[in-house]
Amino acid sequence: MFAVFTITGAMESKADILNLLKEYARKNAGEQKEVTEIISFVARHNDKDLIDRKNFDGHITASAFIINSNRDSLLFLRHKFLQKWLQPGGHVDFSDASLIAAAQREAMEETGLSPEDLQVLSEDIFDIDSHSIPDNIKKQELAHVHHDLRFLFQTSKDFVSFTEEESTGSKWVPLSELATDREFSRVAGKIQLEEM
Repeated sequence: MFAVFTITGAMESKADILNLLKEYARKNAGEQKEVTEIISFVARHNDKDLIDRKNFDGHITASAFIINSNRDSLLFLRHKFLQKWLQPGGHVDFSDASLIAAAQREAMEETGLSPEDLQVLSEDIFDIDSHSIPDNIKKQELAHVHHDLRFLFQTSKDFVSFTEEESTGSKWVPLSELATDREFSRVAGKIQLEEM
């Protein structure tokens, strides 16, 4: 069962991130390939380069999987640039207190939810994913990789808005529907396992 946590702590160092990833690997034995890719990236860079959005070898990002109060649906936003339904999240700022705080900030910025609306259900990394981001001429950014560290939150809000600057829509997707989704079936399975 999920517990509710309060966000505390300080921005993780390179060593802290490596330890978080090793702990994640220990708990998620079937994801060794994915964890190894991120660990290799972290090993190649210093602390600030890990989150610098101008590091086009890649950078760590943080996102929030937000489940509803019934714990049977996940919130997705239609990403304006990528034209895909994704969880809220994005770049880590140098001013963020921690990676989970970055995920919370991104979620609040993109959905209009307040800190009181977002309960942290896991202090640990809940899921990881490395994915390619195409060139963005408007932002003068070359193609690169986002090494996304994902955290789990819950909200009791039924209606969640979206920021038109970054998204074109929002919707709740039932976990049962995600069970066969190529990108999100693993996440849906993890949530359902935690509920048992």
